[in-house]
Amino acid sequence: MTRLATFVAAIAFFLLPCITVSAQHEAEVIHWWVSGGERAALQTLIDTFQENGNKWIDTPVESSYYAKTAAISRILDGKPPTAVQWQAGVSLKELYSEGLFRNINELARKEQWRDVLPEAIWDGITVDGNIIAVPMTLHSSNWIWANKKILDEVGIGIPKNWDDFLQYAPRIREAGYYPLALGGQPWQERALFLPVVLGVGGAKLYEDALVHHKPEALQSPGMKKAFETFRSLQQFIDPESPDRNWSDTTKLVIEGKAAFQIMGDWAKGEFFQAGMEPDKDFICAFSPGSEGAFIMVSDTFAMGNVTDEAMQQAQEKLAMTIMKKEVQSSFNLLKGSIPPRLDAPVTGFDKCARLAMTTVAVKGSTYPGFNMANNGIIASAIMSVITKFWNTRDLSPDEATRMLAEAVEKSKL
Repeated sequence: MTRLATFVAAIAFFLLPCITVSAQHEAEVIHWWVSGGERAALQTLIDTFQENGNKWIDTPVESSYYAKTAAISRILDGKPPTAVQWQAGVSLKELYSEGLFRNINELARKEQWRDVLPEAIWDGITVDGNIIAVPMTLHSSNWIWANKKILDEVGIGIPKNWDDFLQYAPRIREAGYYPLALGGQPWQERALFLPVVLGVGGAKLYEDALVHHKPEALQSPGMKKAFETFRSLQQFIDPESPDRNWSDTTKLVIEGKAAFQIMGDWAKGEFFQAGMEPDKDFICAFSPGSEGAFIMVSDTFAMGNVTDEAMQQAQEKLAMTIMKKEVQSSFNLLKGSIPPRLDAPVTGFDKCARLAMTTVAVKGSTYPGFNMANNGIIASAIMSVITKFWNTRDLSPDEATRMLAEAVEKSKL
């Protein structure tokens, strides 16, 4: 429990009121889907779950950071929720191995999930043959979103690389718009930095440095160039950036105040909520220099490790509902992602989703996203360096690369 205790100690000041689930097919779910587009998508799952007399007990939390903290605290306190939203990958696997979540092997095998899920997602939700979560989304984090009216006015298109962006940005600013919308929160700064690494150094640098944590990659000329490019973007961010959430940041693009935002495809739901259409009102593309690479993020629901038979039945009922083909389709249509199930209906999916589907279909195109590849301790170490660099103007790219390598190495101890 040493590494788990370290992780919990770093963030365990956040507590939620406890809600006890006792009735069969009552499911309390901790999640961080609180924006307009996210709530609209989640409602499709809630409605389907409750159609047959089940009860959904909603426990939303403002951010993934605090939602995870609340879930861990509840489980360690012996009052686990029915299910908690969690990303597939390393952190999920470690917590399962620590006994916080239960497997759902019998249901997954009975319903043959293995036959309908992509290899990358399957790998992210299994430990030693145990199926430990139910996948709800297949997102990519390396997207750029643009207000088409602004681009047409300025006479530019989507930047193919970061050098293009740096050429376009002064023209956008001269026209009276913010070139780049960014919410000044650590995770959003990281969400911008990683596509910069990908676009500047390619998929190999991204994978070697931020997935496999190779010291030579973390301190490479490519990483130094990524920090230099990251720094050069600061002059094009609006002054109200600090501590703004991601969906309000997306509104800057929606409302025609900012030209671009780098954000995962969950941002698309906000454009849809605003009544906007791809290519007509907004443009979506992979972030500069990352075309053909899909940095995968999969939201799942992990089941609290409980022995109560009624609660286990509620968990299985919820899992069955999540994996319904029509639920996966309707949910992801609104969420901005694509269905994890390969056999889910794809009618009605937009151009952005079709681009994602086409990219995922190419062998070797998918790479694990930040939270898939890193446990909480390593993730915190990387993010602390990114945030310190972003907020310390006299910190050089050379110093940042050294700090990054040292922070990752220390976090492995």
